[in-house]
Amino acid sequence: MKLTLWIVSLCLFCCNVTGQSALDPTKKQTSALKIEEGITIDGILDEASWLNLAPATELTQIEPHPGKKATQRTEIKILYDNSGLYVGAVLYDSQPDSILQQLSQRDELGNTDWFGVFIDAYRDGINGVSFIITPAEVQFDAKYSAFGEDESWDAVWEAKTQITSEGWVIEMKIPFAAIRFPDVNEQTWHINFGRMIGRGQEKSFWSYVNPQVNGFLNQAGYLKGIEDIKSPFRLQATPFLAVYGEQYSDKNSEPSKSYGRSFNGGMDIKYGISDAFTLDMTLIPDFGETRSDNQVLNLSPFEVRFDENRQFFTEGIELFNKGGLFYSRRIGGQPLNYYDVSSQLSESEEIIDNPQQVQLFNATKISGRTNGGLGIGFFNATAGETNARIRDTELDVVRQVQTNPLTNYNVFVLDQNLKNNSYITLINTTVMRDGGEYDANVTGTVFELRNKANSYELSGRATLSQKYFADHSDLGHSYNLSLRKTSGNLNWGTNFNVESDKYDINDLGFLFNNNERSINGFIEYNMYQPFWKFNRAGIGMWTGYSQLYKPAVYTDYGIELWSWAQSKTFWNFNIWAFIRPFPTHDYFEPRTAGRYLKRPTKNSVGFWTRSDSRKRFFASLNGNIHNHGEPGRTRYNWSFRPTFRVNDKLSFTYSLWNGLYYNEIGFVDFYSNTETGDDEPIMGRRDQVIVENNFNTAYSFNANMALTFRLRHYWTKVEYDAFHSLNDDGTLGTTDYNLNNNTSFNAFNIDMIYRWRFAPGSDIFIIWKNSIFNFENELDPPYLSDFNYFNNMDGLFDAPQTNSLSFKIVYFLDYSSIAARRATLREK
Repeated sequence: MKLTLWIVSLCLFCCNVTGQSALDPTKKQTSALKIEEGITIDGILDEASWLNLAPATELTQIEPHPGKKATQRTEIKILYDNSGLYVGAVLYDSQPDSILQQLSQRDELGNTDWFGVFIDAYRDGINGVSFIITPAEVQFDAKYSAFGEDESWDAVWEAKTQITSEGWVIEMKIPFAAIRFPDVNEQTWHINFGRMIGRGQEKSFWSYVNPQVNGFLNQAGYLKGIEDIKSPFRLQATPFLAVYGEQYSDKNSEPSKSYGRSFNGGMDIKYGISDAFTLDMTLIPDFGETRSDNQVLNLSPFEVRFDENRQFFTEGIELFNKGGLFYSRRIGGQPLNYYDVSSQLSESEEIIDNPQQVQLFNATKISGRTNGGLGIGFFNATAGETNARIRDTELDVVRQVQTNPLTNYNVFVLDQNLKNNSYITLINTTVMRDGGEYDANVTGTVFELRNKANSYELSGRATLSQKYFADHSDLGHSYNLSLRKTSGNLNWGTNFNVESDKYDINDLGFLFNNNERSINGFIEYNMYQPFWKFNRAGIGMWTGYSQLYKPAVYTDYGIELWSWAQSKTFWNFNIWAFIRPFPTHDYFEPRTAGRYLKRPTKNSVGFWTRSDSRKRFFASLNGNIHNHGEPGRTRYNWSFRPTFRVNDKLSFTYSLWNGLYYNEIGFVDFYSNTETGDDEPIMGRRDQVIVENNFNTAYSFNANMALTFRLRHYWTKVEYDAFHSLNDDGTLGTTDYNLNNNTSFNAFNIDMIYRWRFAPGSDIFIIWKNSIFNFENELDPPYLSDFNYFNNMDGLFDAPQTNSLSFKIVYFLDYSSIAARRATLREK
């Protein structure tokens, strides 16, 4: 608690330190002109206001020739009124018939030219937004933070384009409701304009973005001239209605098919609490349009981390992600005691229903930033009680077993911008569960300090985790300190990290493992100017040493070398090598406290290459080999990913990944020691084959309508050759354990989604999903030896499968737009 109060006091003290940098007289400046007349967004700059304004010009390349003048002229003008910012741009092109304009979904930039506006209204050099448009009028918008670019952020704005005999023209309106800006009479923003000329992969910016300087928004120029504007009243709602139909089929059950249907309605609400702070809320959310997870067979001692695909949890959460303490998949995820149900069965009972996800009732975010650069974020979500149903087959009685209690999740963040694009952050997460289950609390602080030249960076983190049980509490801690050189051709860095043996953030965060103390460092040299046959290239080296926190014993040491390059024909290459010169002591694989598996030395090499992505057909190839220091103990991985663009509307992508792991050593089971009565870990020597196929196709009818199809099939088989006990020195011993643990696993998914954005912020979805999960245990060795990917496919579709078809409509309502239309009608 003392640590928390100290951090809060420090952050509040920092509130008096503005995050806005002083104006740099060497930076470019442009001005916006206030207008009274209306602007029609049609891609034609024919209003008088456009004609009476001097343009911003002279873009500078960042690729492929950093620092050189852009090969094509660009003219940019900015207007504004009380409702928003207007950007008009003329992008001259000596070859207008060669302007690339591939259609794609919103927030996906394919093989296309584009023009973008990048705004950092608080001028902190860290946080900002971008609005990008292509000649085919595909919109791309993103939010920037210390984590980089977040393309899941979506705003409602307008843009139209026209291709002419001299190039192409853009007319854009960015409502002030889409931008957070300081509450001052005279605004001075960081702004930059970017342009991509696809045929030459030429990327240029109005204010030069030097690749040797760390950061992007901090290299923007200034926009002046905006005065006396107020953030509009921001109240937006997106109600939705979803209808589902589902079929479950299993040839081995009676009946072989069953059907279900459901209706769901809810709403997302966005409310501007003030000029700078916004409340986002989702009520009875529905995430039916999200992509299916990439399920795998997990033989490791660590949890599989799945991507977050739900829009509410990907959009505008950059504040909550600081410190790495928030993993949103915990919310509405797997029940806390999902795997404990089977242990509560009597001999006559069976599980008839054990939900894999809890019901999320609501979630709320409040976030924003004050004029002094203090970001404040509050997140709250509530998930309902979840129960498994168990039937007594003899008495024909059904009872319920609670797998997850009513649970409340909270995240609180204070993030103070400091000078030189630096910051300090306080994060607190809390999980409170109803009833007798434990509660959890995590508090941490993160800081990043840079010098004025933005060439050196000192960063750190300190975190305290607490779990509250009925009779005791577990207290853990972690801290990290890092020093890096971040600008120039030659960069280097070193990092020291500690995680105690009781450090646990996994109730609302994600941590593969704790109980670690490590130190590592890297050095790299990058060349950004073209030379010989390359546009740019780089080399680097990393080395790291780790040990347990408790007891303080050695676990691992490794060295990695790498090199990368892009040729002048826009082929990309990467090669790397990893060396582990000493055996490692793996304390996690045995799943037993104090025991470790001694792994041999390791040498690995790998490569990745991709052909010119401007071509209609291009492909990437990846491969690596891992030799584990013993004859026949080797890993091979390779993948191939070709893409074919039929035209600007239709494209196909296929990827194949294959893994061959020979004589792998890993945990299998626990075996009771007859002498001591203890459960001893059993290790197995196994061969594993993994094949993963992905097929994706997309057809874009226009910039607002698309049909996408994704098929993924993951298959693996595991065959055990021998079993061993584990000696105290980490070596393998003998055992009479001989149970059949051979396994085959299939995960097959189809996601087919039709999306039509029929009005700003409003969508219609039609979604078909198919899923098959087939897990086979105790496969006989004679059968398994002849069992391969192709004869596995013969029986794949005989396995139980689920098909669902859904229709969802989302409609965007904006109070300001409705009020303006009503006012216009009254005037008429």
